[in-house]
Amino acid sequence: MKYFLVLTFLLFRQDPSIDSVSPKERQAAIDKMAVLGNREAIPQLAAALKKEPKSDIRAEIVAALGRIQDQAAVPVLADTLRNDLDQKVRSQSIDSLLRVYIPIADSGPLRTIFNRVKSVFLEPNAPVVGPEVQVDPAAKEALALTMQKDFDDQVRVQAVRALASLRARDQVATLGAELENPRNREHRTVRVEIARTLGLLRDPAAGPALERTLRDTDSQLVAEAVLSIGLVGYNEARPLLDEMFRTHPNRLIKSRTLEALALLRDKGSVPLFESLLAHKDDYYRELSAEGLARLNYAGAREWETRFEQEKKPSVKNALAYGLAAAGDPDYINNLANALDSRQSGQAEVYLYELGKFDNQLNELYRYLRSANPRVRGGIARIIGNVGDPSSIDQIRPLTEDPNVEVVREAVGAMRKLSR
Repeated sequence: MKYFLVLTFLLFRQDPSIDSVSPKERQAAIDKMAVLGNREAIPQLAAALKKEPKSDIRAEIVAALGRIQDQAAVPVLADTLRNDLDQKVRSQSIDSLLRVYIPIADSGPLRTIFNRVKSVFLEPNAPVVGPEVQVDPAAKEALALTMQKDFDDQVRVQAVRALASLRARDQVATLGAELENPRNREHRTVRVEIARTLGLLRDPAAGPALERTLRDTDSQLVAEAVLSIGLVGYNEARPLLDEMFRTHPNRLIKSRTLEALALLRDKGSVPLFESLLAHKDDYYRELSAEGLARLNYAGAREWETRFEQEKKPSVKNALAYGLAAAGDPDYINNLANALDSRQSGQAEVYLYELGKFDNQLNELYRYLRSANPRVRGGIARIIGNVGDPSSIDQIRPLTEDPNVEVVREAVGAMRKLSR
């Protein structure tokens, strides 16, 4: 009897095995192996993945490979993405491929799409790979193939978004061809996501395919293609965008064409922007001022009265941007203060562009000493994004700021500036 109790105790003390007949034991073993940097576990997980009959446990194995965050897992994940019959397992493979290259804080028990956990990479403003990271071509090719051939549109859309997160500009031609492929006419969500991703990748080579898409009958697709033309800087489409703004009956598309024109920095748009500066539509006034500001519009020096009379905060910010770009740095103060307002995102874009393109980086430094921690933190983030290494000495004091959020932004900026 005593021998039996000792034997039972020893059996229960054994580590859970990934080869166990018990699904719970297999799950426990997978969870134990899912440790950041545990490269040695990848072959064992890969072997288990091939013979695992339960799709939810296959998803856990795939999630474990993502948590390990080692490029040795890429071939396994790519193969699973191509061949697994379960849609959720394939979706989990995409999430894990991204985690290999984009570190995401992840602790506690493994969570998968089977647990109804939404991937962080499907959220707005999804994280993207750092510019210093070399992404394995096999990962991008696997995602591109999934975008083209998977039989589930949700997985295809997720693959397209993943290409954006990996900054896969080498896949622009493939994305453009798939955008125009006639067999995708009935897969509108995929086409809309492709149009959006082409804009995020910021490659002018996507311009011709996006311009041809402007003639499509799907208004949502056209709206995405319009904005993406502005983001990629395809100035050849400027006359067509101008015409669409003047004649298109869809209000959303009209607004998007003006957004795109404001992004293009094309002097051919000056007459249109000038005609809209006093328009009754707040958004038209805002975008026309923004578009002129990006062109260093000489007439912006005369906007002081217009600025004082304007009531709409977003339009005032655009006018302040124009005044600052035209050579009056005092208006940067208005934009810096707007970092602590509902228009903080808009102000951040303008301040970034002033620092990056308008030689106003030195003017931003003084706001690192603002009494407002939101301003200090926001300016630190902006300076980090501008990416001039000479800014390091300006940012360093904020790593000892009494406000924890300011310290976080300063540390993030230092990392970017030190690359």
